[in-house]
Amino acid sequence: MAVKALSTGTSYFEFTCVTCRKERHEYLIEQTVGDKTIKIQKYGQLPRKHLERDRTLQKFFSDDSENYEKAIVCLSHGYGIAAFAYLRRIVENNTIKLIDLVLNDVQCSEPNSKMIELLSELRKESPMSDKIKIANEALPEYLKPDGLNPLGRLYQVLSEGVHSLSDEECLNRANIVKECLKYLISELSSRKKNRRQFKSMIGSL
Repeated sequence: MAVKALSTGTSYFEFTCVTCRKERHEYLIEQTVGDKTIKIQKYGQLPRKHLERDRTLQKFFSDDSENYEKAIVCLSHGYGIAAFAYLRRIVENNTIKLIDLVLNDVQCSEPNSKMIELLSELRKESPMSDKIKIANEALPEYLKPDGLNPLGRLYQVLSEGVHSLSDEECLNRANIVKECLKYLISELSSRKKNRRQFKSMIGSL
């Protein structure tokens, strides 16, 4: 069977599982053919690629699910500037919720800690420079692996603008924001759950 010469334009490919004959994948491809090079780019796929979502973050940001989904899509495709912008908006929308999660844990673990006052200060409107300084002091040691402060790092990254940064630099910062959020929220959520279970078990004795 003769094979048609590849030319600049679009192509459609369909692949079917040779075993079950049911599983099928379809792709839309754009190709640009030059004298010495051929550039190929996928611009469509069915079924869509499965995107991994962190269940803890997904639950915590349930009221901001649209922005969270957009951030996940942008991260998966390497769209750094867009991913950073969406994550920044998510944090801004959920700052009080995040701080209250930390505050609740500190109040239960260290009721006389000076960090309670610092965390209360973070809830107020203040310049980002002040928030970074306070955040670096407002987290208990058990939430700082090897001395790294995820809350302080989070505010530091968010203070950096995106206008002068490359897409790659924004993608790196977006991933830092995601990992800081993931660590903080998962650690605090598990501590809260374990504390509740322990109180329930002891109370039943």
